[in-house]
Formats: sequence, C-alpha cells, structure tokens
Amino acid sequence: MRWTTLEIFLILFMFMSVNLVYAQNSSEISASTNKQSYGPGDSVSITGRVQKITSENPVTIIVRNPIGNVYEVGQVKLTNNLFAHSFVLSDDARSGIYTVNIKQGDQTTQIQFQVAGQIIPVFDNEIMVSGENTNLVKYGNVEVSTEDNSITIQTNTTRIQNGSITEEYKIPKQVIDAPGGQLVIKEDGNDVTCTQTETDVERILDCPILAGTKEFAILGTVVIPEFGTSATCVLIIGTIMLLAFSQARLRQFG
Repeated sequence: MRWTTLEIFLILFMFMSVNLVYAQNSSEISASTNKQSYGPGDSVSITGRVQKITSENPVTIIVRNPIGNVYEVGQVKLTNNLFAHSFVLSDDARSGIYTVNIKQGDQTTQIQFQVAGQIIPVFDNEIMVSGENTNLVKYGNVEVSTEDNSITIQTNTTRIQNGSITEEYKIPKQVIDAPGGQLVIKEDGNDVTCTQTETDVERILDCPILAGTKEFAILGTVVIPEFGTSATCVLIIGTIMLLAFSQARLRQFG
C-alpha cells in the first residue's frame, strides 16, 4: 500500500497534536479549596497537585480579595507532587469573590472561593448578608409571624461608631415575598428605604443599618410557614400514616 504525501502529512500532524495535548495536560496544576463559601473567621484550606514538576521552585499562592488587593501570600514545598496551604479569614474579611493565583515554575492556574459575610438561618432556609463592614453587625434571634407576614431579626450594632453602614441581604422568595410589589423594611419600628431588586428565586436588598438599631424587620405579603419545610413534610407524612392506620383499623373491625 502506497501512502500519498498528503496522507503522511495528516498522520504526522495527528501524532504531533496528540503529543502536544498530552504535554499540556501533564504540566497543568490542579487545585481546590475545602469549601466554596466561607464566613469571616473561617479557615480556608487550599490543596492541589502539580502534574509535572518543571523546577525546584516552591508553589506560590497569592489570594486577592474582591477589590483586587492582595489578602494572603504563601509559598509551600511540594511533597510527592502535592501541596497544601491554609489561612484564617479575619473577622472583618470583605465579602465577595476571592481569586487564588497558583504558580510553580512556568505553570499557573487560578481558582476562586466566596466569602459570604453572615448567614441568618430561617427554619430550613437562610438569608445571606454581605457588605464591606458586615462584621459590625451581629444578628441574633429570628421571629416569623404568619399573622402579619413578617420576619423580625434581633441585631447588635454597638460596633457601628456613628451614622450607618450598608448591608446586602439575599432573601429567598420562599422565605418571604411580596409578589407584584416590594418588601417593607423597618428598623426599630421605623420605615427604612432600601434599594430592592429581584430574581426568579430571591429578593436582593441594599439597606442602611443605623447605629443603635436593635431590631430589623422585613414585611411582605407571603411568609414561610411557621413549621418550616422539613417539619411540614413530617407533619404531612404523619397525617397520611395516621389516616391509613385508621382506615385499616376500621376495615379490620368493620
């Protein structure tokens, strides 16, 4: 069988392409964090693997905060092609997306993680709070009222020296909503003007939190049931089982 010049060229090109792809893949750095989302004060663990060590240089890790400032720098040695680096987020860590640049020799990669600020649990759901000074507000007990469709959250704002700070609240619509309208926000019983946007699944509020505020209330037209999703499911299943048992007993003695 005779090969044409074009066929030989194509075979050589395919062979070179396969080897090229393999070489690129073998020199990549793979890395990940132990979680995708953290809160202030949490420990962040970065682990990874260098597929092919090209030098004796250590692995350099540079973490930048959401506005691009260097937040953490680490240099670690490889152990059997593996590396690990950990650090603790400060209590005033800015919320948002953090970028991690990793380099070893001429190989680089980039990963990201999120600092969520604070989480306010509401039964089986949660309200995500973020902002530049989220650490200045501590959120406490949450009360849900199905009578006036409201959620009231106790707040500690003693760390706000004066004036106010702005907080962003991401509120699932299944927690509280006002279809066709807007949520009403009150601080210590007084109306507060917040910037409000929404997606298909959540309401996003940017609200000023005044120094001295002790109670933050969200009022809508629909609020999560008092028992929460899981408790409601358990109640429904229990009711169904009780009805089935009652019918079985009636058939037995009927």
